[in-house]
Amino acid sequence: MPRTASTVSPDQPFVPVLLGGDLGTYSLAREFHEAYGVTSVVVLGVPNGLVQDSAFIELRPYPQGAGEQDMVQHLIALGADLGGDSGRPLLLLGSLDGHVNRITQHRALLEPTYTIPYPDAATVAEVALKDHFYSLCERLGIAHPQTQTVVAGRTDHAELSRLTFPVILKPSDSAAWTQVSFAGKKKVHRVESAQELQALLDLLQAADYTSPVIVQEHIPGGDENMRLCTFYAERVGGRTQVTVAGYGEVVLEDHSPMMLGNSVAIVTAVDEDVVRAGTALLKEIGWVGFAMIDAKLDPRDGTVKLFEMNPRLGRNHYYLTAAGFNPVRMYVERWMGRTDLAPPLELVPAEVFRSAQDGTQVLDHEVLYTTVPNTLLRRHLHGSTGEKARRLMKDRRTVNPLYSRAEKHPRRWAYIAASMANHWRKFRAFPPLRG
Repeated sequence: MPRTASTVSPDQPFVPVLLGGDLGTYSLAREFHEAYGVTSVVVLGVPNGLVQDSAFIELRPYPQGAGEQDMVQHLIALGADLGGDSGRPLLLLGSLDGHVNRITQHRALLEPTYTIPYPDAATVAEVALKDHFYSLCERLGIAHPQTQTVVAGRTDHAELSRLTFPVILKPSDSAAWTQVSFAGKKKVHRVESAQELQALLDLLQAADYTSPVIVQEHIPGGDENMRLCTFYAERVGGRTQVTVAGYGEVVLEDHSPMMLGNSVAIVTAVDEDVVRAGTALLKEIGWVGFAMIDAKLDPRDGTVKLFEMNPRLGRNHYYLTAAGFNPVRMYVERWMGRTDLAPPLELVPAEVFRSAQDGTQVLDHEVLYTTVPNTLLRRHLHGSTGEKARRLMKDRRTVNPLYSRAEKHPRRWAYIAASMANHWRKFRAFPPLRG
């Protein structure tokens, strides 16, 4: 790769290299800048407004139509460019499950150049596939929705007829799902009848989609029943120790077809039962690094049931930083061992954490994280979580990850203004479903 004029200072002590171009990518770059004052290099196909014109992002797109091996070679060449003769440390992160899969599968080629803060590829695959995740939950006695794994064209009709509708259909392998195209495709499908399910499976079969899909009981309740928890685990004395957990209650989700299930507002909270369940899973797997678990409060029995685990920080992980815990410091100070790059601040600040019985530090500072205008959010507040959000807005304890004071470019703020306006149009076209 030819050398290009770089906005990364030659004096910068390390460089975060981020695969992706979504809100999670931008949040990572902002967190690295806030903690260490560094510029991150973002590697993606087509630049977009989320990551363009930023004060702390340099874009290094890969060539259009690049295959997997081409992308790996692009990263290796980029590493040689950024590392230079001094061998400056580089940290490689992915914003989607597919990125993490790709990074870990090509670890042998990438690790001489980059620090890779993920477990081995086999461990990542074990949790990235949702059918494996539910098998783990079953074995450990962890509450989860009733689930059936289905392969289009191979599952017996009699098996489908035993399902109770409505059901939720979603991919077992999120990375494989991004590669398939068919009419009416959504990130997650709510299916009302056996006939509708069969029609959807027929579409998958016609599209030659052979990966398993998950057909799962629908747990009633709106967006305010959704939950998520982020964990950080490391090896201590040869065993997995979950050192940090940060829990959140979803206030509102995006309901447009390809963004369905993505949270747009979260209130930080504490649920020790979910922390215990997630800790048990990570210890069973032998996990290291960050992971995020999605869950939902079942109003029928008051139990929070686990849905899936992502082998990375989630798209909306900035809720952690908003509450006082910047997660990227774990990458730099624990994985890279660089404790000399920031002021001597607590890595896990005592004022926003409390200790659980097993030694896990649990984030315990309430704040509202939101990516939509407050005036829009107020129209969609329900239940106790909605009341918390209303109170936090009144107290001005809200954080939007896009609103960084470091950003100065007028095009950046024009994009943010357009993004906020677009949420109004989106929620008019795709309003949240109740129940």
